[in-house]
Amino acid sequence: MNPLPSEHLGPEAPAVETLGIAPVPERERTMRIRSLFVIWSLASASATTPVIGLVLKGMGLAEFIAVNVLALLIGLVPSMLLAHMGRQVPIISMVMARRTFGMGGATVLSILYTIVGAGWFGLNTDVGGQILSTLFPGHGVLWFVLLGVLQIALVFFGMEVLEKFYNYTALVFLLCYAVLAYYLFERYSFVMPQQRGAIDWGQDIDLILSFSLLSWAYIFPTVTRFCPPSAPEESSVRRAAYMLAPGIGVMSAVVIMGALGRVALGMTGEWNIALLGQHLPIWGEVSAIGVILAIAHTNAMNLYPAVTTLLAVNPSGRSEHRLLQPMLVILLGLFSTALAIFGILAFIQGFLSALGAVLFPFTFILVVDWFHGRYYADAVSRFYVHPRRLQDWFIWPAPWAITMLLAGVWLGASARSLAQLQVHFLPWQVCSAAVVTLIYYLGLRIGAARVHRS
Repeated sequence: MNPLPSEHLGPEAPAVETLGIAPVPERERTMRIRSLFVIWSLASASATTPVIGLVLKGMGLAEFIAVNVLALLIGLVPSMLLAHMGRQVPIISMVMARRTFGMGGATVLSILYTIVGAGWFGLNTDVGGQILSTLFPGHGVLWFVLLGVLQIALVFFGMEVLEKFYNYTALVFLLCYAVLAYYLFERYSFVMPQQRGAIDWGQDIDLILSFSLLSWAYIFPTVTRFCPPSAPEESSVRRAAYMLAPGIGVMSAVVIMGALGRVALGMTGEWNIALLGQHLPIWGEVSAIGVILAIAHTNAMNLYPAVTTLLAVNPSGRSEHRLLQPMLVILLGLFSTALAIFGILAFIQGFLSALGAVLFPFTFILVVDWFHGRYYADAVSRFYVHPRRLQDWFIWPAPWAITMLLAGVWLGASARSLAQLQVHFLPWQVCSAAVVTLIYYLGLRIGAARVHRS
């Protein structure tokens, strides 16, 4: 795949992606189902993904798998629709959001989610640097710098190189963790995780979705815009496969690596099996390769969308400098790596998690408005209209969408005031987002009916 207007460093050099937030040309939309699945399963398979086994340590293995499957079933429909939206119109979600939340609302959200993407890039780099420092002590800050530079270099070339990177390193990553799993079961006595106490199904489903599927889903169009466009003659099986691939990829990594972390916790007292390699030099090197790949796989899908999201702040989508995208990759990557090195991210992790609370209502409202308004049938130029007056920044339904978005955040944060029985069974963040989205949809219908009568 060769995404865009580009510059070549040599006859065989990969092209630097300079597309920004412009629609992907149809001739460049060549990503297949397999690549889509691999990208999102590996992006989800972070070095920190097994920590979900620690967070849900009161569960037995069967209960752990069951709650993840329930989370998948709940989050699957919005994730499928978001994946499909990128194929319908080859633009990123923050450009799509302009029709729903207005140019003003989409701009604010773009800034917030640039911070989220860059922040999580830094956090993962911090975790990876600490793991490598544990496996190979004495190198200090070198591991943080090395990880940061390698990841920036990957994202610098855009989706063309990223797609190849995921496909070519998938087997290496699997082999590294297979070796570590073999070491775990060969050196330690197997202990089947047992359930201890009651399970708060609702809270745990919310946790898993905010940790995985619904924290990634809004970025799905950023990748699926590189897939072939959906056509009427396309078979329903093929269309469903494109829609399912990202969500199934994300959750398969969570289930497998989370279960491995849960088992490892009971057997060794340590959820992170990458650290088990420090006891043997050769296996330590194997685990180090796995850690580097896991961090790079995840952070590519943190930094790349963060850059495109920041570019969405420009209403017209036109860049004054065609190399603005690669320049922002370097600047955002260096900034996030510096945060990891200086430990500043420890103070803003709560802030990043709080911003994540916006994702549930944002995702639901965006999907409903997209299909209710049939925006996929509009000319793509309508997403790039430059506001000329103040009121043009918040054209209907933007005020209504922003109101419901804020209501969803407030309602989602009110779980503490609910009865324990409700929290025990209801994934409240999902339910609150669904409630405000239903109210939002009814408001659209009532508004449309009044316009029709007049």
